[in-house]
Amino acid sequence: MATFTVKLKVWNPANPSRSAELEAWADTGAAYSWISKERLEPLGVQRVRRLQFKTIEGHTVERDLAAVFLSADGYTGGDNVVVAEPGDLEVLGAHSLESLGLSVDPVHKKLVPLVVALGLSAREK
Repeated sequence: MATFTVKLKVWNPANPSRSAELEAWADTGAAYSWISKERLEPLGVQRVRRLQFKTIEGHTVERDLAAVFLSADGYTGGDNVVVAEPGDLEVLGAHSLESLGLSVDPVHKKLVPLVVALGLSAREK
């Protein structure tokens, strides 16, 4: 897990004028980004499904996922994020980082552009 915060903007893809800004922990160990229900509900985002998560203490919790667009450091992407309940941390997780085309530089504590590997080169066709 990285130990620094990043500034994010999140908005409703169906209504981009409804947005919120926040600081979240960059957490490469989290598959999903977690954004508080108090931030997401006023945006009117669409909840898409419910998932179970295992906590560090070994408990199982259920949370909704919501479809959003995110931006950080001038990069934009879409993702399903966890609707965090009171007491949950707000984090930028691996799915959103990949959607944004960003990676984490833990030494300099910043986001950096991701270099994506191609699965098939033009010569292999």
